[in-house]
Amino acid sequence: MRIFVTLAYTLLFTFVLSASSFSSHLKNKSKKEKEKYLEIRIAKIPSEFNQIKIAPAKIKKNFSKSIIKNKKTIKIDKSMKNSSLLSVIYYDGKKIVVDKKSDKISNDTKLYSMSISKSFVSYILGNAICNKYIKSINDKISMYVPETKGTLYENSTFRDLINMSAGDINFSNRKPGSATFTYVDQVIVKKKSVKEYLLSSAGKKITVKKFNYNNFLTDLVARAIDVTVPGGLKKSYTDFANKSETNYEMFFLTDKDGWPLLHGWFYATREDFLRLGVQIAEDWNSKSCIGDYLNFVENMKSKASENSSYSGFFWYDDHIQSRHAEMRGHGGQRIHINLNKGSVLINHSIANDYDNKSILDLIR
Repeated sequence: MRIFVTLAYTLLFTFVLSASSFSSHLKNKSKKEKEKYLEIRIAKIPSEFNQIKIAPAKIKKNFSKSIIKNKKTIKIDKSMKNSSLLSVIYYDGKKIVVDKKSDKISNDTKLYSMSISKSFVSYILGNAICNKYIKSINDKISMYVPETKGTLYENSTFRDLINMSAGDINFSNRKPGSATFTYVDQVIVKKKSVKEYLLSSAGKKITVKKFNYNNFLTDLVARAIDVTVPGGLKKSYTDFANKSETNYEMFFLTDKDGWPLLHGWFYATREDFLRLGVQIAEDWNSKSCIGDYLNFVENMKSKASENSSYSGFFWYDDHIQSRHAEMRGHGGQRIHINLNKGSVLINHSIANDYDNKSILDLIR
C-alpha cells in the first residue's frame, strides 16, 4: 500500500512542476487539488533537496500593530475565503495595519518565495559588490564561475544577468513549455544539476541580445556569490537575517552539486518575509553603498512589457503612481515597496486566483 501512495505522490509532484503545466496551471483546479500543491511546495519539495539553513537573528524585531478595518480589508477577507490566498500583511512604514492569514497555514509555516527570491539575490549581490568581493556589476560571470567558460554565458556580465538580458532567446526564453520552464522541470523534477544545464549550452552563440526572463540566470549569479564571498551564501543570508532581525529559521535549497536553487526556492515565515522586505525598503532609502546599488539598479529599468519595467531582478509597476518596487513570484507571491513612504505589502498564495486589486489598493 505504501508503495502505491508514494508512487501517486511522485506522479502528482512531477505533474505539479512539469514544463507544460507550470504557468498559471492552478487557477481552474479544485480547492482540494490546490491544497495538495501547497503541501508539495512547503513539505515535499524541500525534503527532496539539500537545505541551507539560516539561523534566526541574534536580535529579533517585533512589529507594532494597529489593525484597521475598512472596505478594502473586507474585500481581502472575502478574497481569502473564496480563493487560495494565504497571507496578506501591510506595514505602513511604522506599524502593521493589515494582517490576514488563511487557516491553511500558521504563523511559523515556512512559505515559499518563488521568484521573490530573485530580488533577494540581487540585494545580496549588491552587498557583495559593496564589500568588494565582486569588483563591478560590469564584470563577466566567467571571472567568478569558471564553469561558464566555453558556454553561452561566458561573456555575460552581472548587469546582463540581473537585467535578464543574458544568454539567447533560442536557448532559454519565457514561453510556457520552453527552456525557462524546462529548466525548472529539469532541476526540480528530474534532479538535473545547475552545472549540467549550464554545460548543455556549450558552443552556443548569442543571436539576439534582448530582455529574456528566465530562471537560470539567477542561479548563475547566486553561484558566483557563493564561491566568492567568504562564508558563501549561508554567511550572506545570515548577515541579511541579522540586519533584518528575523525571528525564525529560514532556508534555501541546493542541487546535488551544492549549487543554489535561488531562482525560486527560498523559505521563510510570513512575518520574516516582511522583515526582509522592510530592510530592503530602508536600505533603498538610505545614504549607503547598498542604497546606492538599489537606486542604481532601479535606474537601469528596461521596458519589459507594455505595463511594467524590469531591472536588477526587481519589477517596477507602472499602475502604481508613487515610486514603487516589486518582488514578484509565480502563483501570486508579492512584496511591494512604496519607495516614497517606506511602506511594504506582502502577500502569498497557492495560485494567482485572488482579487489582486483589493490588495494593491492598500499601498496605492
